[in-house]
Amino acid sequence: MASSTLKIIETSHVSAPAGSVPETAIPLTFFDVFWLTFTPIERLFFYPFPHSTSHFTSSCLPSLKSSLSLTLQSFFPLAGNIRLAPETTDKYEIHYANGDFVELTVAESDRYEEVFGDHPRQLSKLKALVPCLSKNESDGLQPVFAIQVTVFPSQGLVIGTSLHHSTCDGIGSVNFMCTWAEICRTSNSKVSLAPNTVKIEIDRSIIPDPDSSIYRAMLNDLSGTENLNMSGTQPDQEMFIASFKLKGEHIRLLKEVLLRETAKRNVTVRCSTAVVSYAFVWIGSVKTKLNMSEIQDAYCIFAVDHRQLFKPPISENYLGNCIGPCVVQAKVNDLVGPDGFFEACQAIGKAFDELKRIGIQDAKDWVKISLETADKKPFATSGSIRFKVYDVDFGWGKPAKVDIVSISNSGAMAVAPSREEQGGIEIGLCFTQRETDVFTNYIEEGLQYMSTLRN
Repeated sequence: MASSTLKIIETSHVSAPAGSVPETAIPLTFFDVFWLTFTPIERLFFYPFPHSTSHFTSSCLPSLKSSLSLTLQSFFPLAGNIRLAPETTDKYEIHYANGDFVELTVAESDRYEEVFGDHPRQLSKLKALVPCLSKNESDGLQPVFAIQVTVFPSQGLVIGTSLHHSTCDGIGSVNFMCTWAEICRTSNSKVSLAPNTVKIEIDRSIIPDPDSSIYRAMLNDLSGTENLNMSGTQPDQEMFIASFKLKGEHIRLLKEVLLRETAKRNVTVRCSTAVVSYAFVWIGSVKTKLNMSEIQDAYCIFAVDHRQLFKPPISENYLGNCIGPCVVQAKVNDLVGPDGFFEACQAIGKAFDELKRIGIQDAKDWVKISLETADKKPFATSGSIRFKVYDVDFGWGKPAKVDIVSISNSGAMAVAPSREEQGGIEIGLCFTQRETDVFTNYIEEGLQYMSTLRN
């Protein structure tokens, strides 16, 4: 079978309109510096596109570029670079100057069926659709964002993004994509969206760390780390990304089971879509990946948004990071036993509640805790059921699929709301072929077992 090929059509530099944004230096907060040495977040947005490459370059590319330029007028930090502030040795910042740009690559490929779908797809073929985000070693500048558009003639189109996580969290990046898409979609209609109506907040002084003690502690703990890969996979393993769906009826089933189990025990456990879905998939991950005869404890780590934990709350228009790690620990034997789902939900719910109580009190230890947990091959999450990734409509309709390719670096579960129905979720996992088969069986058998608990 012939393999797919990738041909670069052009590479361009897209900037905000000349003179529209003053030179700006945005200091990194402790929320930002936490991610300084992590690998970039890589997303792929798939769209149906029954046209030729020449049609795309002549009819679609100009509006993509012009709308990107207008969007960068508000989201200008994404065109900047991370650097050490002048005359400092530990103060990192995002620096933006007139003419800074986002690199936009246009490519052409074939064999769309090899990269699009829920079935297991080779990681290497998906990685080819992601733009490179390399540091400029000559001047020490780290670009923070890059885009690649790959056209599969008469089949589909993929917009790949690579984002340095120190720039912003998922809320900020999805806000950017939705804004860019809306400006592009409405550029040829009677509706217009002026960039100055997009209220983006970049003021880092709203993040409390008056003596920079949390920032310095994190930076010290990051010393010696670079391009962190927390997946635990070996470079020579052939890996696949596969997608799974938990329908609204499945989520309702899981919640019913949890409520039934808590009533039986006369206890209270947080019952939310995040808790029951994370718990269900965590058990599947443990059964799929861990050697249960050698490992006694299982770990789960996920990011929690702190915006609503501050008083006053921080706006979702804040373009920066405002998420912190939440670590959950449980006994493997408890998770794989008959009461495993309740045990997982209880552990995750308690961790949520404790983090809500203490906020950033232990933030100085976040890096240390995360690195120690990484050695224990935790189950992790990337994305969120809150992110409206399927609202990113450039005028070709909403995405047919969205993948987070960087889960191959973190070993995380990609999470997104369902494209098809309200209340459902989509998950993506990076596995070997054997692990994919095991987990697929777990999803089917696990939901059947949950049905017996409800009855």
